[in-house]
Amino acid sequence: MCGIVGIINSNSLKNEAIDILKKLEYRGYDSAGISLFEKNRIKTIKSVGKISELEKKSKNLLDKNFTGIIGHTRWATHGIVNRNNAHPFSDENLTLVCNGIIENYMEIQKRYVDIPNNIQSDVEVSFYFLSYLLNKYKSPDEAIKTFLKIIKGNYAFVIYIKKNNSFYLLKNGSPISISHKDKSFYACSDSSILSFYHNRIYHLKDGDILKIDNDVVKRLNNNNKIIFEENSVSQNPYDKGKFQHYMLKEIYEQPKVLKETQQRYNSEFFLDFANKFQKLFDVNKLILVGCGTAYHACMIGEYYFNKFTNLDVSSELASELRYKNINTKQKTLYIFVSQSGETMDTLMALKYIKKYNKTSVIITNSLQSSMVREADVTIPTYALKEVGVASTKAFTCQVLSLANLSLEVAKMNKTISNSDYKKNLKILNTLPDKLKKLIKDFSPTAKYLAKKMSLVNSCYFLGRNISYPIALEGSLKLKEISYMHSEGFPGGEMKHGPIALIDKNTMTVCIAPNNELYEKSLSNAQEIIARNGKIIILSSAKRTKKGNTEMSVPSLPKENFIDTPFIYSIPLQLISYYFALNEGTDIDQPRNLAKSVTVE
Repeated sequence: MCGIVGIINSNSLKNEAIDILKKLEYRGYDSAGISLFEKNRIKTIKSVGKISELEKKSKNLLDKNFTGIIGHTRWATHGIVNRNNAHPFSDENLTLVCNGIIENYMEIQKRYVDIPNNIQSDVEVSFYFLSYLLNKYKSPDEAIKTFLKIIKGNYAFVIYIKKNNSFYLLKNGSPISISHKDKSFYACSDSSILSFYHNRIYHLKDGDILKIDNDVVKRLNNNNKIIFEENSVSQNPYDKGKFQHYMLKEIYEQPKVLKETQQRYNSEFFLDFANKFQKLFDVNKLILVGCGTAYHACMIGEYYFNKFTNLDVSSELASELRYKNINTKQKTLYIFVSQSGETMDTLMALKYIKKYNKTSVIITNSLQSSMVREADVTIPTYALKEVGVASTKAFTCQVLSLANLSLEVAKMNKTISNSDYKKNLKILNTLPDKLKKLIKDFSPTAKYLAKKMSLVNSCYFLGRNISYPIALEGSLKLKEISYMHSEGFPGGEMKHGPIALIDKNTMTVCIAPNNELYEKSLSNAQEIIARNGKIIILSSAKRTKKGNTEMSVPSLPKENFIDTPFIYSIPLQLISYYFALNEGTDIDQPRNLAKSVTVE
């Protein structure tokens, strides 16, 4: 899940590389490093911790005599977090950075005696292996080709070799793109960042070996022409504005981005849906696929399709799907959900079902991502850049996309009346104003509840039906940014085991929309109170109390089935944020996590 950058022929190599690494820091922030190079020397600086530490360490480094630079920000996979395992790896002739995992590194380490046997990092092993090949072959090009034939895994490398003063890019699985203008080149593992520099871009394909030599870029693996495309992705500034953290800013941005997304759907993507997508949805089964927060969006989507259509629908974790047998006889449509479009488990699952000629849709916020190039149809979300590691606005935009999709499929298949279709679409169109008021009104309550949560050691979240995935998402948000132990359960399952965990040191958040399951949710709450557990009820129903135990908070807006996930997710986001704020954790960059999970 690392971020990598490479720049050739810029007037500000160091500053631009560090600026790009800051933008890539969402991919990992365990350590960072840069290597500057020119035909006579390589200079490498590495540090443990965030990019700010690297910036301090390289403050006095002058770059005017160098022609290029590579940089890296690391999320540790193989090898502990320390300076030695930080990238770039370099010697007097070679420097390289990598995003991904080399799966056969231990085999390579045992096979070649020139590689030290105490190395922990798969990429450091790869570095020694490539150094060995460069000494063995007269031509660096041949060494690179041999290197690529032997290593196995999903990776992207940026490499500089002093011997022939050449710059190489290698790709298999992990993303890497390059932009070019005149004599300058910029390579990056997040193609959207390149829009800040050049408007012409090339996305490397698996197996690609690109070489830049004497300001000319060419492909070594075949003779196909490299075609640079227009890079039309626009970027919102990486700016917190008046907010203390990106996460809070992005919570407050939800009404705006949901409004933008819905308006785009009304006027563009879902316009004339039946004529455009009749064949796409001529299927027997629908499978929604995602990881983490995106998987929770899939689960919500499953409830939408189950409610509005007669399709057989289920949700799958991407990390498990590719190890299951595919029913080749069944007409199945797979819908993949990923904020970055680069989530490795989801990308590998997408490639897996493609082997069986299954049709795929990707719902993503990143329109130049790998999954967009793999899927048959792309449904965009318009959340703009989400910087905070814990997803907020990207999640609700995914849910909005699935809500619209379920309504359009229902209308096309005549499983919803025209009046119900219009009613639900109206709810989605008026949702942003409702959520804007909700955020304003609920924020003081969220601060109050966050203080109450400081009195417990564990927190549990309960929900029924469409509220169940909201409970899972609420639990995930809390543990991600505050490190509080938390779990989410279906309300009906609490008494089948989890209730054994309840005592005076636990808090349970009961998500109880005022619907036909409201009384059952209250019964769950009573069972927890009877065992001295603390309880919070989130509901649009009137507040109630039992003795000295707080049973609910000020009423939430009246919900309908289709807007329930939005009305209850945002309060949980706010509660998690303010609790983490009180705990003093690093909210935007919590420990051990990365925004875009680009390793399996």
